[in-house]
Amino acid sequence: MKRAMIALIVLVMVGFSAHQVVNFADNWGRYPLFNVVSERPDGVDIIFSMHQMVIEDVEVDGVPMKVFGVPSVFIAEPGKPNLTGASRYVALPQGAEARLVILDARTEVYHNIDVAPAPNIPLETDDKPLVYQKDMAIYSKDAYWPSLPIKLSEKGQIRGVDVVVVGVIPFQYNPVKKELIVYKDIRFRIDFVGGNGHFGEDRLRNQYWEPILQGHLLNYNSLPKIDFYSPERVQARAGWEYIIIVPDDAVFIAWADTIKRWRQLQGISTKITTLTEIGGNNATLIENYLNNAYNTWNPAPVAFLLLSDHESTGDVYGITSPIWNNYCVSDNIYADVNGDNLPDMHHGRICAQNHQHLSTMINKMLSYERNPYTAANFYNNPLVACGWQDDRWFQLAAEVCRGYWINVQGKNPARQYSLGSPANPTPGCLWSTRPGTAPVVAYWNSYGYIPLTNPYNSTWWNNGSASGVNNAINSGAFFVQHRDHGATYGWGEPDYDTLDLDGLTNTMYTFVNSTNCATGMYDQPYQVFAEKFHRIQYGALGVNAASDVSYSFVNDTYLWGMWDCLWPNFDPNYPDF
Repeated sequence: MKRAMIALIVLVMVGFSAHQVVNFADNWGRYPLFNVVSERPDGVDIIFSMHQMVIEDVEVDGVPMKVFGVPSVFIAEPGKPNLTGASRYVALPQGAEARLVILDARTEVYHNIDVAPAPNIPLETDDKPLVYQKDMAIYSKDAYWPSLPIKLSEKGQIRGVDVVVVGVIPFQYNPVKKELIVYKDIRFRIDFVGGNGHFGEDRLRNQYWEPILQGHLLNYNSLPKIDFYSPERVQARAGWEYIIIVPDDAVFIAWADTIKRWRQLQGISTKITTLTEIGGNNATLIENYLNNAYNTWNPAPVAFLLLSDHESTGDVYGITSPIWNNYCVSDNIYADVNGDNLPDMHHGRICAQNHQHLSTMINKMLSYERNPYTAANFYNNPLVACGWQDDRWFQLAAEVCRGYWINVQGKNPARQYSLGSPANPTPGCLWSTRPGTAPVVAYWNSYGYIPLTNPYNSTWWNNGSASGVNNAINSGAFFVQHRDHGATYGWGEPDYDTLDLDGLTNTMYTFVNSTNCATGMYDQPYQVFAEKFHRIQYGALGVNAASDVSYSFVNDTYLWGMWDCLWPNFDPNYPDF
């Protein structure tokens, strides 16, 4: 290690683990991670710079080992060397293929290094100790892994724009020689081979999807500029932007018409489609209808709404849902046109079974959109609720979000936290005992959202209660963010369930981001937590919740990505500075 290049700035030791944050000097890239040097119709030039490196000391089966990473949000693949990196989307011209050319790099070589394998990614309901099982196809081989520090994915699409994901792990590890190559800087080029030179399908571009393209594509500026208010777009009549799918029932159709008339006043062309028009209450028929609309209409649909609860509730007016991987109901499959598990249309479901549900839920939405609340405290005092669990990221995810609200938006969020199990928070302890956490902490610390270690004692982390949650919402909170375990009946920590919702009296409705398991399991024959939160007179304007058991750590990255979509300055380095 060259002393001139590396300066040790932090050493944190807690129990069995320690981590170092290392600064590199004189990087090629002005900003950490991805720096776009130039973008052209035939390619893009990029510099990846590692301004900092994080080294964690861990113990696996009694053996001291290390984890290396660049500050970023990244979950290493289980069993492979726990070396973290970063990835971004790059747009391609229609029909083009991507070709990677590594032009130059600056490296350091570390010797006598034992890199730990990445642990498994457990379901949130799995509280067994993490498993560290080496992938022997890598660990037994006298070769560097990965074979290259940069990899391109298979080609995909985001709303009609051809894309690849460029992934960078700025390390290569030889487990037999115990050598680690560290890439301080990499200069590379992605050439676009073939194609027609035009980025994206113009018909699918829309003002309501443009922020997503801009927020994901490194070379967004290569896309042609679209005038979304041009006469040919405004006057297009061969399709609709918004689809409302309803059961064949006069009450549901009437309420759908209420939404339609409001959307049209907003300038959004809207179509109501009954299950009979589609051909029946069948997931394949519904998906085929939406896919055909997406592929042929002009304007193409931007979003759809399923205006009914799921059929298995026993109500004759239900709308069915596809099943993902023989596991869980997922309306996202309807929105996923190209089969990559990501939506190509915005979508939502109002889980109504009768006129009363429809009236309450739709009038909440209409009143919120037509007469936005003006009380300052409603926007200044959102609620963050979570549970602390030593080996998870619940507390980290919550505090990153709370820190953003405080330090960037100047808000004063309410806090309802409780201790889960195991839970041993002390001032100066790590945010999580999971190896690979330190690069994530360093990333959010660089924005000032959180300190490098937990600053609070267990009492501070155990102030939460059902009455505390209700008081915060009743006092006015435009947004509720929960992160912990969950079930169909409610949250794990703090303990807050469907019965506790009866204590709500708020007339300024909140949006609830229930990031946990199963609180939105809408195919059950009984009313689940998210459904009641939305259906009652008070409570929620809308809810985002999982339809079954979900994966820990993945949920946290999903949460942060969602926040960056809601507030694009949440992650200033995505896709780049």
